[in-house]
Amino acid sequence: MKKMLLLVAGIMLCQLSFADNCENARNTYDDVYCTNKLYASADEELNKNYQALRGKLSNNQKTILKKSQLAWIRDRDAACTTPTGIDVQCRLSTTQERNNWLRERLRECATIGCKTNALNEH
Repeated sequence: MKKMLLLVAGIMLCQLSFADNCENARNTYDDVYCTNKLYASADEELNKNYQALRGKLSNNQKTILKKSQLAWIRDRDAACTTPTGIDVQCRLSTTQERNNWLRERLRECATIGCKTNALNEH
């Protein structure tokens, strides 16, 4: 009985390690798992970039950024929702694009100052 439990535990650990090898996804399950994992990481980065940018803005600019971010979320959700659910790959790519946009605003703030009109984009 003990050997059987060890065998089952070993098989489960192997399956988990294969599922976590996102560079060599073996099947659709692994691909979905890895895409979700990447999306979670991109979403976490999005929140950090958004908060970092907010920290550099005036109160008026923060209000403009918040409106822009909410509009972006609405656009992303509309574009990435299908009749069968959420398109995680779409969310991943749009979130990565938004991260690039936020990082560009951060660089802008650091070099030439935070431009209010640039915060309106979404």
